[in-house]
Amino acid sequence: MNSKLLKSPSFSLFVAGLVALLVGTYTDNGGFQLAGGMLCFISLVLWLANRSKQSS
Repeated sequence: MNSKLLKSPSFSLFVAGLVALLVGTYTDNGGFQLAGGMLCFISLVLWLANRSKQSS
């Protein structure tokens, strides 16, 4: 596993979004599910943007 990925802020945002998504699913709270899903999506977009910037 690449250690740069673990230090990335986008990885920590993804984990936080995943936790919020799981809590929302467990408690059947649509707001938490929506917020967690959006946070996961945004963190993936940021990770892809940083990855393409580093490769060029």
